[in-house]
Amino acid sequence: MKIIRLTAENVKRLVAVEITPTGNVVQITGRNGSGKTSVLDSIWWAIAGAGNIQEQPIRTGEAGARIELDLGEIIVTRTFKRTTDGEFTTAIIVANAEGARFPSPQRMLDDLLGSLSFDPLAFARMDAKAQFNELRRFVPGVDFDALEAENRADYEARAGFNRRLKEAKALEAGIVV
Repeated sequence: MKIIRLTAENVKRLVAVEITPTGNVVQITGRNGSGKTSVLDSIWWAIAGAGNIQEQPIRTGEAGARIELDLGEIIVTRTFKRTTDGEFTTAIIVANAEGARFPSPQRMLDDLLGSLSFDPLAFARMDAKAQFNELRRFVPGVDFDALEAENRADYEARAGFNRRLKEAKALEAGIVV
């Protein structure tokens, strides 16, 4: 999953921001209070469930906020509206690049996040074999059985060479000059 473009308006300290990453690393820098955390929160709030949104996501004095996160194959749009009692409501739309909407947007995003990440604490509690299997799903297309067969063949070749070397050393030791 790669962010193609992020647009956020009236989110926390942000008035408006548009980020279109070019390359693999994007630096978000600035003075304290300039909105760096607001940018990161915007990304998280676009894909995480409403339960992960802070108490005051809307910029002070504004009636609403909007986040649009283009992930290439899907575009996530989360909107916030301030209610009369000072609270807020949120809505999410997840559409593919052609504009077709997913009927259960948050479930689709949860499945996407689950397939791209794992719980580090749960991972640390797994035995070595379970950890290996968990990591395998991050490299689809790798034939681990073929790699294991190649490793076994290499091991057998080295073992045969070492046997012949030991035999040669034993023969050498038996030669009296």
